[in-house]
Amino acid sequence: MKLVLIILGFLFLAYIAVKVLPLKLRYANIFFALSLIFHIFAAFTWSYGFIIFSFVMIIVFFLVLLYLFGL
Repeated sequence: MKLVLIILGFLFLAYIAVKVLPLKLRYANIFFALSLIFHIFAAFTWSYGFIIFSFVMIIVFFLVLLYLFGL
């Protein structure tokens, strides 16, 4: 289960990176970098708490971008 959450998180981050980074939005890029760093940290610790928190951050970020830009 942990591995599935980690892989799904990285897939969402890859999709977000392709859509967000070309837009050059300062706050979106900062939040993307923070969520990427936190997800990498969560992947190395293998802690359910960190992985779930990171996954929730990624999902919220994805939903906000979907709402704002229709990505």
